Amino acid sequence: MATTADFRNGLCIHHNGEPWKIESFQHVKPGKGPAFVRTKIRNLNTGRLLENTFTSGVKIDVIRVENRKYQFLYSEGDNYHLMISGIVPRPIAFVSSISKNNENNLAPYSFFNGFGANPPIVGFSPALSGRTGKPKDTLLNIQETKEFTISIINSNMVGQVSLASCEYERSIDEFSKVGLTKQNSSIVKPPFVEESPFVMECKLHDIIYLGNKPASGNLILGEIVRFHISDKVLDNHDRVDPILLDAVSRMGGSWYSKSNKGLFELKKPRWNGLGFDSIPSKILNSRIITANNLSKLASVEVRPSDVDKIYNSHKSDSIEVLEKLCQDFIERDLLDYAWTIVSIIEEK
Repeated sequence: MATTADFRNGLCIHHNGEPWKIESFQHVKPGKGPAFVRTKIRNLNTGRLLENTFTSGVKIDVIRVENRKYQFLYSEGDNYHLMISGIVPRPIAFVSSISKNNENNLAPYSFFNGFGANPPIVGFSPALSGRTGKPKDTLLNIQETKEFTISIINSNMVGQVSLASCEYERSIDEFSKVGLTKQNSSIVKPPFVEESPFVMECKLHDIIYLGNKPASGNLILGEIVRFHISDKVLDNHDRVDPILLDAVSRMGGSWYSKSNKGLFELKKPRWNGLGFDSIPSKILNSRIITANNLSKLASVEVRPSDVDKIYNSHKSDSIEVLEKLCQDFIERDLLDYAWTIVSIIEEK
């Protein structure tokens, strides 16, 4: 047992049930009131840095910590880094939850997606701490109150999202920490992020516990009971415009992606396409026509009839010229012209 008089940088203490190391300290003796010690202490389990004040002279439990060098092979850690690097881009759920003691929590999760439309189900996975194996506040809150909201993140708030990923104490309200506006929900108790253009109020459908080791997932499934969508992201048909939504997604490491940068449209076929097995081998083996453009050829329901003017104009062209021409017609969505070129190539 020690007191604040024994404080020194690097001293390890037991505080609030967890091990901490003193990073810095300052004895303060104000003109009025009792003396105290202002400290910065680091949690040895989570690495989180906390500013804490101790009354001068208070008794403190000192713990002995030995530092040794070890080599670890983290198979679970390797899995995590491989998954977040290869499963990209991932949408981000900004999840707001509330404890039974009315403590708000706001945290981002990129293991998130939709899982059904009738009923409308969304899911995300707050993993157990990779260091301690302890559950996240979000999981604890939803276990207690069975409700949450999900706010979709756009580029205007992505910096605040990164800040919200810090592991604050459960009693800390992240809305205040990250400077986002708390908006009351219509049906559920947890608030949502007013700055988000697309919000879902959810009631718990199920929790699937995927393991009990550090970094094990807990798949939370929620039924959407109310949408809140800003008029600013709707097109003329009242559909969400992806460019206006400006959603942000997670990549590997510290990288993010803006969904309205590099957007392209790929329409789903309205019928069962012919398929690649209906494309002649001479075309399939082309070094000029790309696989994406071959997909367009294969997406037609029936092979179009040859267009005479195209056939007659190009029947004497070389294979290389014909392949380039076919590629050009496909990219311009002139598929009947492209299939006419295919007929010419077949005959050569």
